[in-house]
Amino acid sequence: MKFEELIKEKPHLQSPLELYQKIKTLNEQCKKDREMVKLDSETELIDIVLKNFSSVFQIPYESISFLKEEILKSGKNPVKEPASLWSMQIQSEEISREEIERMLFILSKPFFVFLRKEGEQASFMDTGKCPICGTDSSLAMITENNEKIMICPLCEHGGSFFRIGCPYCFNKDSSRIEILLDDEEIRAELCLECNTYIKSFRENHYIKYRDPFLIDIVSLPLDIVVQKRGYIRRSPNYIGLRIIE
Repeated sequence: MKFEELIKEKPHLQSPLELYQKIKTLNEQCKKDREMVKLDSETELIDIVLKNFSSVFQIPYESISFLKEEILKSGKNPVKEPASLWSMQIQSEEISREEIERMLFILSKPFFVFLRKEGEQASFMDTGKCPICGTDSSLAMITENNEKIMICPLCEHGGSFFRIGCPYCFNKDSSRIEILLDDEEIRAELCLECNTYIKSFRENHYIKYRDPFLIDIVSLPLDIVVQKRGYIRRSPNYIGLRIIE
């Protein structure tokens, strides 16, 4: 399905869909630039991310160039620890704190993707967390062979997990996991033990949308329904939302 058609089909999701598309473009361009120049330098990778962020979001580079100095001055290393960007205390008279937090999350995304090596195989079986970056995941694909593949929302690594089970408390009792479906039969798996949930989808959804993170966005109304019931989403989605209102 073409992106323009998707927005026409789901106009109530236009804003998150457009943000998803920009973040996806940012990640792809940063990854491409890094591979072209074979860079490992922290300062040069920061430059790549900031310049592409400026281009994709149409923000003058001069308006965000101060972030490079702030990152280096803070002693944080986003190349090794991308999540360290989230706790940066940046003061700006022109940008609100909420906007700064959103911007820092988006800027961290390419650094998370840099952590993952192509073809790397590692499961979520041991801890339920992403074996590459240690992040909780709230999204999974059910394959044709009825296997569950957890998908990290940050570094985008996919790895196997128990077909029936909560990745947070490891509850494997099917009678303590409730299933809720939306109109497209994308599922919310509600753990009655720890009051959390993940969303899962089948390969036919992937064939339609071609991206698990897009599936997560188009099923935002399902998050709203589940969270109104009091269930908790442990990890953010592709655009940084964890609490959906």
